Order: sequence, then structure tokens, then C-alpha cells
Amino acid sequence: MADNVQYYLEQMVPELEDLEKKGLFSKTEIKSIIKKRTKLEYAIRRRIPKKIDYLRYIEYEMNVETLRKKRKARIDTTSNDEEFGISEFSIKQRINALFQRALMKFKGDISLWLEYIEHVKSTKSYNLLSGIFVNALQIHPTKALLWIMASSWEFEHNANPASARVDQVLMQRGLRLNPTDELLWHEYFRLELLYVEKIKLRRRVLGIDDESLEKQKDAKPEDKMDVDWNNDDAIKLPTITGEEAEDWKNASDERKTVKKMEDSAAEALKEGNNPILQGILATIVYDNAIQAIPNDLAFRTKFIDIYRQFTDPEKGCEHVVETIQRDMADRPDARAYLASRHLFVQKTEEDGTSKYIACSDPAFVPALKACVEEFNQAIQDLPNAEMHERYIEFLQGWIDITTEENMQLYLRKVLQRVFKSAQKKNVLSPKIYQLHIENLMDSDKEKAHQVAINATEAYPRSAELWIIRIDLAKVDEDKAKLYKKALDRCPESYNLWESYNDWINMQHVEGSMSLEETDKVYTRACESVTSLLPSLTTSTEERDRIKDLILSGYVDWALSTSGIDGARTAYRKIIQNFYPTFAFYNTCLGIEKEHGKDDSIEYVYEMALRSNDHKEELYREYIQHLREQRKFKKADHVLWKACKEVPDFDTKASN
Repeated sequence: MADNVQYYLEQMVPELEDLEKKGLFSKTEIKSIIKKRTKLEYAIRRRIPKKIDYLRYIEYEMNVETLRKKRKARIDTTSNDEEFGISEFSIKQRINALFQRALMKFKGDISLWLEYIEHVKSTKSYNLLSGIFVNALQIHPTKALLWIMASSWEFEHNANPASARVDQVLMQRGLRLNPTDELLWHEYFRLELLYVEKIKLRRRVLGIDDESLEKQKDAKPEDKMDVDWNNDDAIKLPTITGEEAEDWKNASDERKTVKKMEDSAAEALKEGNNPILQGILATIVYDNAIQAIPNDLAFRTKFIDIYRQFTDPEKGCEHVVETIQRDMADRPDARAYLASRHLFVQKTEEDGTSKYIACSDPAFVPALKACVEEFNQAIQDLPNAEMHERYIEFLQGWIDITTEENMQLYLRKVLQRVFKSAQKKNVLSPKIYQLHIENLMDSDKEKAHQVAINATEAYPRSAELWIIRIDLAKVDEDKAKLYKKALDRCPESYNLWESYNDWINMQHVEGSMSLEETDKVYTRACESVTSLLPSLTTSTEERDRIKDLILSGYVDWALSTSGIDGARTAYRKIIQNFYPTFAFYNTCLGIEKEHGKDDSIEYVYEMALRSNDHKEELYREYIQHLREQRKFKKADHVLWKACKEVPDFDTKASN
């Protein structure tokens, strides 16, 4: 290893001499560079190399190169013999070589490849990029990002779009290897649109686009020959004599032939006659994409978003819409998208900030009516709950956005018709009920309350509907009974238990329940959450969250009302009767460490260690606490117990 390091160091000698000769680095600095490079060379040549060592070496060389450039610019070495030397390129070459050496060891690290590519771009070493992409893609053929970067590079690097479409070939190869990669399809599609956009721009510059050709066709002959003869670049042709003009008139057949050829050439230059300029390549890409990924609506709608970032998107967007109508007519999400598309703006920016027509735009009202008409047809074709839900969400969204009173009134009337349609077709889902109630809360709370009652009767196991019903309960209704009824039907809903816990605390704050009554209510709640049995629909973690919520809520309430003594009474009762969770013990420990005594803290630790949850963590914390209290004998005893009860207990971590 030492010989190899020495070899690499010897290769640096000419470069270091050149740096010293030009006065860019002093002798002391040169020695420091040699010392640092020696250390870094040994680091990357260890038996098991680490990527971080290569990155440190590369970062150091980049810093040296940056410093060299700054000093060169400051001292301005402009003499002929010093204008160019080995130090001008040697550090850059060394950085590239370090990247290559690192990639030989860590070929599978995609982030390292990306760093190398970005470095080469930043140093404008463009001649290396194609080779880097080839090597990277050979090792990572399933990484869509590399295919996209390689294709984009070829497209941007080859300024002439009429040249060989290497970018197109790369995208096609990438898709053959990754036929279901959505990002790759989208970027290939975007690349084809960029290709057409580039050609259109060149046609405008050359004056052969449709608009320019029409102007030339309509221009008068004298306008066509309107030349500024004061311009030095203008060339004046000989004037045609009368005899030559007479001969020109006699050649009528030839003139007609020439005129036909000119008209034919002009016609051929029109964009409408060129399928490439009409976007047929992008259409083909899209058709192939939906064959590879047939059932993804978001995948298809992304093509519309891309279309709308370019000029003349109408024809392409219409083709995508037709395929969605053809293939997904029975899907509510697709029908909702198709109905809402009328409000899309014709062209968006890349950040997508202007996706919808502004409410102040004159085109907004007819577009909204078109959306409503198509949604009405959709709920006729698909009379199910999901289709009605999406229609309601669409209307509610625009009610929240619009500020014009008449428009809001119109949308609310349409919304009421949709609710009636759902009720008539017997497709009122919990979500529709919830949306209906939320809509009624601002205008008719009495009706909202009645709808909430109907909703909980129709869907008694919907916790969200019970929460809404309880919130809308009248003053004379017994909320305690409502909560009991709700929790009997939805015992495993965390949100419902959270609402119940907040209500208990509020009752005590408002004085509706005494301390004894609140204590009894909490005790019954603790019994209920302890009796929750495992189920197929709710995970153990969710049930533990509910249990911890109520048990910890009980202790927090006791602490706030009766102080630390009340909290101790509460948590001791819980520990003895309700099998608390690890999180509950942590809550108790936090309270005792803030307000309590050492004996109480030790009691909680001892009780927590009776369960089998997080024993190693608890033992480690307990031992640490005892040592902080200088109870070394007891700490050693607890450590002995930990080694017996916990296999492979990490004694070093506890020392």
C-alpha cells in the first residue's frame, strides 16, 4: 500500500512545482498539501474503504482548486511562459480520477454517480459526460432518473434538433427496460413536445411559420421588394429593361408553372400539413404509455398538465380526454376529473400556480355551468355514493373560494339538489352525510342537528358522525348518554375517545361535575379501555393509544385538580387495576421527576419493570437515575437483575 501511495504522490510533483513557481502557494502550503494528500491517500487505501474517505479527499481537492483560481485571478499571472501550465488542469483531473476510483469501489451508490455528473457539469468537462452516462446506465439500468438526465443532456447538448435523436433513442431504451416507470414516460413525452417547440421557434425565426407565410402571401409586390438601400449589407440587382419585361410576359406558361411550384412549396411549409409539427410523436408516446400503464388516472392527467405548459395544447389535451372517456367511463374519479376540466386554464406555468380559471374571469361562469352539466350527467350514469361525494366536494370547494354572493347562492342550490339526488337514490354515505351537515351548520343548525341524528341511525358505527352529532346536541340533551351510546358502537375510535376525554375535562372546568363524579367517570372509562379486545380492524398500537390517552388523561386531571398527591393516588390505582402501557409509565415518570420524590420515582420504575415492554430501555434509565442519586449499591443490584432478565443486556451502555 505504501508503494502505491508513494507512486501517486510522485505524480503530483510537477503540479506542485508549477504552483510554487507561479507563486500561487508558498513552500509551507505545499508541504501542508503533501501532508494532507498523503493522509487522505492512506485513508482511501485501507483494507475496507469507506465512501466518506473518498468524499473528504474530493472535497479537499475542490477547495484547493477554488483557492488556486482565486489566487490566480488576484495576482494575474499573464506572462507567456506562465499563461498555461500543468497546474491549470491537474487538480481537475485528480478530482475526476478520485470520483472514478470511488465508483470502482461503490458502483451501486446512485448518489455518488449523481455527484460525479453534477461535478463534471459544473466544471464544463462536457466531453466526459456521455461516457459517464454510459457507465452509470450499464450498472443502474432501472434508475429512471439516470435515463432522464442522459436524454436531457443529449437534447440540450446537440443544439441542432434535426440531428440524430440520441435523446429519443436513450428514452426508448430506458422504457424497454422500465416499461411501467411513470416518470420516464412523462419525461419522454415532455422531450417530444420540447422537440416540436424548438422546431416551431426556428420556423418563426426563419419566417416560414404559418403567420409569416400568410403575411408574405397577402403582401403587395412593392412591399415584398421594399429594401433599405442605405444598408451596407443590401445588394442592388440590375434593373430589368423593357425588352426583358416583354420577354417575361411572353413566357406565361413558364410563369404559371413557377407559380404552382411556389404555392406547392408554401403549402408544404404549413404546420397543418406536417404531422411532426402537429405533435404526432407525443401522441404516439402517450398511446404507448397508457398501454403499458392502463388503469392509472393520475398518470394520464399528468400528460394534460404537461401539454398545457406548451403552445397549442388543445388538440393533444382533447386526445387524452377522449382516451379517459373511452377507458374509464365507469370510474367516479375519472368522471369527476372530466367534469371539472372545463375550469382549467388553457396554458399553465411549470409550477402549476394557475391551473384554474380565476373567479373574476368572464369565462368562469360558462365554464362552471359546463362543469355542473357534466357532473349532472355523471351522477345519472353512475348513481353511486362515490360519484355524489366527488360532486359535492367539487361544489363545496368552489363555495369556499368564490366571494360573489349570487355565485355562492347558485352553488348552494346545486349542492342541495345533489343531496336530494343522493337521498332519492339511497346512496347517502357517511361522507355525504358529513358534508351535508357541514354545509347546513352555517345556515340551518336545527336541520343540521336532525340530519346528524338520521346519519347516526343510518351508520351507527361511524365515529365521525357521532362526534358531529354530539357537538350539535341541544342544551337539554344528555351528552353523557350520547357518548356512552357512541362508545358502545365505536369502542376502538381514537378520535371519539379523545373527544370524550376533552368533554370530561370541560365538564369539571365548567362545574357541571364534582371531583367525585369526575373521578368515577374516569374510572369507568379506564375500565372500558382496558376491556378492549383484539380485533381484525384495529391494530394493537391503536388500542394502546386509546388506553394511554384515557389513563394518562386521568392522571393529568388528578394532578391539575389535587396536586401531586392526587396524581399518585390516581396512577397507583391504575397500576393496580388496569394494566397500563409503557407510554403511561413514561407519563408518570415525567410527573414524578418534576414534582415528586426519589422513592416515588423508584416505585414507578419497579412497577414498569413488571411488564415485558421496553425492559432494556427501562433498566438502563433506572440504573442511570440511581447512579445520579448516588445509590450505587441499589444500582448494582438493579444491574444484576437486568443481566438476569434481559438476554445480552448491554452492561457497557449502563456503566
